[in-house]
Amino acid sequence: MAAGRPWGVIAVRAPASYCYDRVPDVEDALADGARGGAAGLRTVQAEINYLETGVTDSIWYAADSWRSHMPLNPQIMPIQDVRSVRDQMSLDREGVHLADAHCAVKDFLDREAAAEVFIPELEEVVRGVTGAKKVVVGPMWVHRHSDRSERFGEAGTTYPGRYAHVDYSDLSGPIAARQMLGDDPDADRLMQGHFAIYNLWKAISEPPLDTPLAVCDATSVAAEDLMISYVVLGPPQDPAKEFKLQTNMVQHNPRHRWVYFSGMNRDELLMFRGYDSDTARFRRVPHTAFDDPSSGPDAPPRESIDIRCVAFFD
Repeated sequence: MAAGRPWGVIAVRAPASYCYDRVPDVEDALADGARGGAAGLRTVQAEINYLETGVTDSIWYAADSWRSHMPLNPQIMPIQDVRSVRDQMSLDREGVHLADAHCAVKDFLDREAAAEVFIPELEEVVRGVTGAKKVVVGPMWVHRHSDRSERFGEAGTTYPGRYAHVDYSDLSGPIAARQMLGDDPDADRLMQGHFAIYNLWKAISEPPLDTPLAVCDATSVAAEDLMISYVVLGPPQDPAKEFKLQTNMVQHNPRHRWVYFSGMNRDELLMFRGYDSDTARFRRVPHTAFDDPSSGPDAPPRESIDIRCVAFFD
């Protein structure tokens, strides 16, 4: 979701609880890290902006942020660096995976030329990681620069979103999947089977990142933490052309386990679940940018690309 100031709120209808197989080495390391244990993962303390509890009218206007209403509840949370256990993080459990993904694109501002190379690269990686029979990558990506960058605010780019959110809700997930299929003649059949939307996030600046992306381990998120919210897109000078999308904001829960992968480079791809048609699993992973206090004052300003894809399994 484009960065800026978020969206709206009503309790999301989803199962109240979910079942997962426990993985002791990962979960115990996460727990030890949260307690600051010497045997745990390296942990930083950073601010996570949640939606204020009890807000029922949150909405974000992407092109006219002054019209937005998004009361935030900032909380200092432990964020664990899970690079050392990256191979034990699962899309089907935590909802998160760091993949090796060579990137041959040199200039992402030349979108037409970049798409010819980048989209097939992503489709191949997602098929390899998920085993999906068909992968469709959305046509547009979001190009971001952190606030410290000389290119911050550059035309065709935006800035990191520093608030806990999910790009899709139970309603908007299937709509987005169908839109990505376009005029595919098999669209109706594909939409009847199992499909999942994944967020794909790639750092294209040199590590370490001053403003990495944190994702919330799905096993630590309760259904009631996710709140229906809205983003409004379109030209503010012509309200008739604006349109509203439903998404999720996140309320604070001290049980949340936030994680990130330190030192990401352009030949890696962070994948995390944005929506899943299988109601038996937790279907969405919250995420947010955060200022990494361990990156140091000389860390290169973050530059990143994020895009969505839908994977079909039947």
